[in-house]
Amino acid sequence: MNRLPIPTESELVDFAHTMNHRSSATPEPAKSGPQRRFQTFSVRRLVSVRQTILMAGFVAGTMVSALTASAQEAPALTPPPLNPPPINADVDPGQADLDEAVLKRIDAQTNADLEAVAALVESALAKGLSDENASFAKKMLGSIQLQRGQGLAGAMVRLRGRQQLQVKSEALRALNAAVKHDPELADAYMLIAQLNLLPDGDVKEIEKATTAAIKLYEDDPTQQSKAYLLRAVTQDDNEKKLADLNAAIEANSKNADAWRERAGARLAKGDVDGAVADLQEVLKLDPTNVQIAQATVQQLVELDRADDAVELLSKTIQASPSEGLYRLRAILYRMLDKEDEAFADLNKALAMQPKDPLALLQRAEIALGRDDVKSAKQDLKAATDIAPQVEQIDQAIVVRCFIAIEEGRMADAITDMQTLIERNPEDTFRQVQLANLYLQDERPRKAIETLTNVLDSDPKNISVLRSRADAYLAVGDHAEAIEDYETALAAADDSKDIDSDKKTVSGILNNLAWVLATSPKDEVRNGKRSVELGKRAVELTEESEPHILSTLAAGYAETGDFENARKWSEKAVELGTEQDNEQLEQLKEELESYRKNEAWREKQETEENQLPLLSPEDLIDT
Repeated sequence: MNRLPIPTESELVDFAHTMNHRSSATPEPAKSGPQRRFQTFSVRRLVSVRQTILMAGFVAGTMVSALTASAQEAPALTPPPLNPPPINADVDPGQADLDEAVLKRIDAQTNADLEAVAALVESALAKGLSDENASFAKKMLGSIQLQRGQGLAGAMVRLRGRQQLQVKSEALRALNAAVKHDPELADAYMLIAQLNLLPDGDVKEIEKATTAAIKLYEDDPTQQSKAYLLRAVTQDDNEKKLADLNAAIEANSKNADAWRERAGARLAKGDVDGAVADLQEVLKLDPTNVQIAQATVQQLVELDRADDAVELLSKTIQASPSEGLYRLRAILYRMLDKEDEAFADLNKALAMQPKDPLALLQRAEIALGRDDVKSAKQDLKAATDIAPQVEQIDQAIVVRCFIAIEEGRMADAITDMQTLIERNPEDTFRQVQLANLYLQDERPRKAIETLTNVLDSDPKNISVLRSRADAYLAVGDHAEAIEDYETALAAADDSKDIDSDKKTVSGILNNLAWVLATSPKDEVRNGKRSVELGKRAVELTEESEPHILSTLAAGYAETGDFENARKWSEKAVELGTEQDNEQLEQLKEELESYRKNEAWREKQETEENQLPLLSPEDLIDT
């Protein structure tokens, strides 16, 4: 007798439906032979046997034997309807509910369907089942609740507010019920942890769920690595976090998220080199992934490792060049003051994608740095022609603002800078820029007002104090200027990092020394202090700035030491002549004054510009 192929699960399901249909007809007396054998395998018994995977093969084999025997031995008649055997109420009083649950599970699709199936299984357990069937029922109930939890979690992305929170709570209840009935459902533990990562989640539940998942995923290193990572991100103790991340990488060395997270943990520990090494591994895993490259570069920049970022980005470009990566590397080159390399990369980006407005704007910025206003204007116009909405982004407004500065349209530049500050009122750098524009446009009192607002929240900001002091000088408030300069200098000395910004500190020293030596107000002048500060400024700039040499000369003149005053003033004029300094004529006038043994007096007082500023809509089209 030839063996028939073992039926598939769908064929078993169809058979179950057929048997169920037959058992609902009027029963007839049992027959002998193979037909009697077939009768004892009723739908109730079929469903019961299908309750475990181990018994599935037995079901299939029995069915095949039964079908084969029937085909060979039974008469060619339609078998009469079968009468299912009675349920043993003492052993399995919940069997009927369980059988119905199994059948309904086959067609269950919605959350309501699954809830109905779960209710039947719970009813079966409550009524009582044999040990074997009870074990199966709990497994089935765990599977149903997991499916419910997955469905509800998926539905959350389409919801907002209170509705989303309600569905999240329902999903967590389903998942906790799943692991209660079947503690081996690793996927349920992972989803519990992930849902608790959302706002108002329970960190302790994340640790508990991920710990369980880690144990259950012992034979699945890829999933175990994800579980370690999930537990790591909630660890407050950096050492424990590193231990979990090390385990995640050991389980799956291709887990890029684990490498990236460990880079952050190493950085928190002060291990910058280790963090950079981890970020390098991230990019090695997928050098063609632009998003990974951008994220990695950003982290390296935050670590102040722009050179390493350029190196990694170069490898990415070599593997998969794109206009976006060239544009990104151009930004890094500009951070490193490599304007020529940045310009070359932007040209490559535009060669690949001529209609890239962002690359055009970046190139316009470089052109302005080269005093090439014409090219900057061309690139700005090309960018806004390609995408008119680009005109409203910050980068375009900055370019437009600096074009206006180069063309002497200070009012237009001020209006653009005001727009940028309105978008980000906390941007101190832009506010200082605005104040400097006010000064250039002869609006020193507006500059003082702007800078005072900044100092209200940051009273020790050195550059802002220096700028406000300059503005006070412009309106003749010398005492207020001296106070700001002294405060700025004290803050700079406290920082113990003067060499990091010699230009700013030397500027403060010079301006303070100058007003102390040349103010027409007797009560504010202090020649001795001026000489002391002037010497520091000269030393800090290594005698390379004519106006700083002239300040030291003015200090000596104020003390009556005209010999040294003439000495340093002559050096200032000589250096100014070599450099074709724009202040050369005044430097010569100062020297003549010292030759007459007369101290220099200067009162800088600017008349406030009263012309109204234009609105953005009235700006001149560049």
